This record gives sequence, C-alpha cells and structure tokens, in this order.
Amino acid sequence: MFADLVGFTALTEAHGDAEAIEIAIRFAERVEDLLADYESEQVKTIGDEVMIRVDNPVQAVRLGLRIVEELAHPGSPPVRVGMHSGAAVGRNGDWFGGTVNLASRVAGAARAGEVLLTADTRREVGEPDGVELEEAGARHFRHIPDPVIVYRAVGAQGAGHHLEIDPVCRMAVDPRTAAGGRRRRGLNYYFCSSDCQRAFEAQPRRYIASSPAARAARKGFLINLSAFVVFATIHFLVWALAPQHPRGSSGMLALYAAWAIALIIHYRTVHRVF
Repeated sequence: MFADLVGFTALTEAHGDAEAIEIAIRFAERVEDLLADYESEQVKTIGDEVMIRVDNPVQAVRLGLRIVEELAHPGSPPVRVGMHSGAAVGRNGDWFGGTVNLASRVAGAARAGEVLLTADTRREVGEPDGVELEEAGARHFRHIPDPVIVYRAVGAQGAGHHLEIDPVCRMAVDPRTAAGGRRRRGLNYYFCSSDCQRAFEAQPRRYIASSPAARAARKGFLINLSAFVVFATIHFLVWALAPQHPRGSSGMLALYAAWAIALIIHYRTVHRVF
C-alpha cells in the first residue's frame, strides 16, 4: 500500500522547501502511529509518499480509510491511498517486484481523499463490515499491458465538517478559519494564507483548471475549433473559386452552421465546468 500527499509540488512552490519537508515528515510520522493497530509496517518513505506492507487485506483497507479520513486536516494537503495484493521480493527490509510497482501506480491514480484497490485485493477483502467497495472501472497503467479493474473503498461517513482545497498550494482549508476567500464566476475559493490569496488574485487562471483533465478538455476544444476552421476554409475556397456553385451548397452551409453552434456549446461547457 502507498499513501501520499496530493499536490505536494504545488505546496513546495507556494510555501518553500523547508515547510513542505516538515509537512511530509509529520505526515509520515502520523501514518506510522496508526500502523500498530492494523498489523502493518512502514517499509520506507519516498519524499511525500509512504510505502506500507500489510498482512491482512481487510486491515489494509481499513487503514487506508483511516489515513485519508484522519490525516486530512487544515494546514496539510489531502491524502490518497492505493493498494494491490500479490507476491513481492524482500531485500534488506525493502520490497520489490510487479506487485509493488502496480500498488504505487494505483495510488498515483487515486484522487484526493480516495482509497483505490485492485481486483486482486478486492477478492481477498470480501465484504468487510462498515466498508463499501465500488467498482471504479478499468485503468491503464504504465508498463502494464492489460487494463486493471480498480475499486474504491468508502467508509462510514464521519460527522466532521467539509474541508476546501487552497487552489494555490493545494492545502486543505477549513472555510470557517481560512485566512481569506474569493468568489470568482460563481465559485468560492479559500486560502490558507494571505500569500496564497495574493498569488491567486494576481494570476487566477494559473491556479484554476490546471489538472490533466482540464488540459485535455481545453485541448479537445482547440482540436474541434481547428478542424472547423480548416474544413470551413477549404470548402469556402472551393465554393468561391468554382465557376458554378456546386450542388448541395445549402446543405454544407447548414452543416457548418450546426458545427458552429456545437462549437459554442462545447466552449461554454468547458468554460463553465473548469
């Protein structure tokens, strides 16, 4: 099992190496404090990531849920966990092999506050009390030839209050005690410090829609727009230079009008969502 801090690079850029390192150290120490209750051991830390070996898969899931639920607090980035079950090779207190590599990649695919496990772990876990296991689809991982089906573990909902994410440094922020807030285009943003708020106000677009999904959405719109411009230009030149206007021009005009309307809808959708 791997647990790491989401947005650690953004945290380092916003608050500096020294504070980021302290947060990573405290995170690893807090994870280690939980391990004795779950028959598990900390193998090593890799930057902001903690590698853990657990004998019992049910205990692994419960530990993962406790990590994401208890270690997400104001002043620290949110946490994600991923795990996979299988054989590994032990050497000098460390573990190696495909099982370890896949567990690490599953953790990297998890979103903030999410616990993901592979189908192999899912089979070992069964139906534990107080835990729901939702199928999260098949994922493609680097150097894994076949897609891997993953599941999302969901525990009993706690009574705690909701935490927001600072868009600049990606720390968890309690809206009730945030250092500042800003409403932009119908959305509320909260900040852990006045420095983060000033950075956001100076360049809001730098910190909004910077995820891979957002970049892919913008890229998709630009491809759609470019295709429209290229094909429309070619057809217009053919139409304008032809001695007689080709038959079916009205149909093509209707097609491009519909395409233009679809482009507007596409743009507004991407703009609104991201």
